[in-house]
Amino acid sequence: MIKKTLVLAVAAVVSGPALAGHDDQNLVIQINSGLPQVENTLQSETSAVQASPTTDGGQLLKSLSGVSGIRMGGRSIDPIIRGQSQNQLNILLDGAYIHGGCPNRMDPPTSYTSVDSYDSVTVIKGNRTVVYGGGGSGGTVLFERQWPELNEDGYSAELSSSFHGNGNRYELGADLAAGNDDGYIRVIGHKTEGDNYEDGNGTEIRSSFESLSKSLLAGYRLTDNTTIEASYEQQEEDDVLFAGAGMDSPYADSDTARLKLTHEFEQGALQMMEFEVYKSDVKHNMDNYSLRPAGAMQMQAPSTSDTEGMRLIFDAHMVDIDWTFGADIQNNSRDAELQNAAGTALRILWAGAEIDQTGVFAEGEKTLSQDDIVKAGLRYDRVKAEATRRDETAGGVPGFMTMSSDAIWQTAGAPAGAGEQRTEHNVGGFVSWTHRLNEQYSVESTVSRSVRTADATERYMARTTMMSDWIGNPLLEPEKHHQLEVSLQGNHEAMSWSASSWYNRVDDYILRQTINTGKNQDVYSNVDAELYGAELELAYQLNSNWSLGNSLVWTVGNNLDDDNALSRIAPLELTTSLDYQRDRLQAGIEMKLVDTQNDICLSGAANCGGQDVRKTPGYGLVNLHVQYEYENGLNLVAGIDNLTDKAYTVHESRGDVTSGESFQVTEPGRSAWFRISKSF
Repeated sequence: MIKKTLVLAVAAVVSGPALAGHDDQNLVIQINSGLPQVENTLQSETSAVQASPTTDGGQLLKSLSGVSGIRMGGRSIDPIIRGQSQNQLNILLDGAYIHGGCPNRMDPPTSYTSVDSYDSVTVIKGNRTVVYGGGGSGGTVLFERQWPELNEDGYSAELSSSFHGNGNRYELGADLAAGNDDGYIRVIGHKTEGDNYEDGNGTEIRSSFESLSKSLLAGYRLTDNTTIEASYEQQEEDDVLFAGAGMDSPYADSDTARLKLTHEFEQGALQMMEFEVYKSDVKHNMDNYSLRPAGAMQMQAPSTSDTEGMRLIFDAHMVDIDWTFGADIQNNSRDAELQNAAGTALRILWAGAEIDQTGVFAEGEKTLSQDDIVKAGLRYDRVKAEATRRDETAGGVPGFMTMSSDAIWQTAGAPAGAGEQRTEHNVGGFVSWTHRLNEQYSVESTVSRSVRTADATERYMARTTMMSDWIGNPLLEPEKHHQLEVSLQGNHEAMSWSASSWYNRVDDYILRQTINTGKNQDVYSNVDAELYGAELELAYQLNSNWSLGNSLVWTVGNNLDDDNALSRIAPLELTTSLDYQRDRLQAGIEMKLVDTQNDICLSGAANCGGQDVRKTPGYGLVNLHVQYEYENGLNLVAGIDNLTDKAYTVHESRGDVTSGESFQVTEPGRSAWFRISKSF
């Protein structure tokens, strides 16, 4: 039997160079057949905390300690790590960047992931690497696939099906691979549909969707040391409803092609080379009439986001240092229009927004002694940004005077021609030192700088109506994040723990704020800000069958220019799990306590002008699961999420524009679920 395992390595507390005589220091989350099991590798026994089947990568990440998410509907949860989101996070899908096509973030990159189609997911909190692109101040998330492991007959297969009672959500999946030592062909498919779910009050939440994922992968071993792999992937999202938006999405489709060449060197300083190229094309549409009752003014917003990139990486060992160095290119082009139902352009939302990034990087790791390791990295990025359609006009119909994007930016204070090409020269890097105090304790300190360039919406959004405006700032400076993190980790016979604290001073933080110009106008500006927090983890093996886990996460964000809180900062959160494992049986209970969030920047020009919907009350949750794996590869998992049917909202989520109430989109109420899978 070939057991497919999805391993989620979270470099959250200690970045993880293995000291002599020590196990790997990462907190590892092992996902068996798509269901997360939390495992601390410092323990000899695996403690499992099962999570129910997820709708996409955003929901999977949201289940992790220290990771939150913004909910608008039943899927497409936008992840947040350490108070940072969007392109403050570097998210790569099997080596490729996919930038969503919706200006309103209906399709973050994680929405184009079917979790079961990936073999590993790695989350690196904070700035600990320069290899995967510029920015990434909040962290890096890598969804990856590996060369498949085939059985003695030359194939492997897994079939799966799951059902969620709340919302009648089902999933069907298949992962088939065949080949030999010279190569393989792999086909992956997943189909998911869900109706509207009910919250803890029994209220139906607009959240239904349909999703179809299809992937074709192939690999060939050119020589004993050289392999080539290619893949083509389609993700189709249809009829996606959003309670947290004024529109729904009739479709959101992505096509992604990848090619990777890997060569291992037999001698010399160079050890390995990887060359990757990719292209991702996204087509998205949202409207306010095809999937909900049509209003007086029917509008739609078709958009595209096309990304192409390359990455060349070398691993080497020189002057007693392990090196990783190389170069990458990432070019993204986006177009979006606000149209009436007849297809007439009323506004050009993304006026041919082109952001091209070229970077070079190097990082090295050196063992100073049996107890000390130093690691450092340096990165330079040249960024070119331009709005190529900035002078093109739209409108000329009642309620929409004829205007270009350039003219709209001028109404918010930008000079004429602000959308012309601008160039940035961004330099970032990090230095970390890991020291083993004794056989039980180690400490790590990291200082870093990362530079995050403004995205297409922050720069070039140009939406103005009679009711409200949403206008970008083409002259935004990039964010400069300067971070300090100190971590302490202990490992005793039956108990392991870690404590981490971090501080992030941000120069030119890009702030979205609502001001009053006779109507609400959302604009962007640079301010100085700070983010800081602490994370505690504890795992205790009670006996050979029972294990206890705890995590505590605290985050604060402040606008230093006006002494207001930053928006969408998660409140204090405590998670406790008790798990039982014996032979092939696993069972567990997870309890989560979340504090109230009173430090907010309330939305609306009459308030702070931020993105927070309200002061969010605290809540407590209980989740249950049980799993049994048979020797023949059959795996049965079942559980209940939100056992007490609690009505609650996650603080960072969008406001529910369909309910008429002043609160965020509520989370699902009680839901029983099961999953069955068979490996061959």
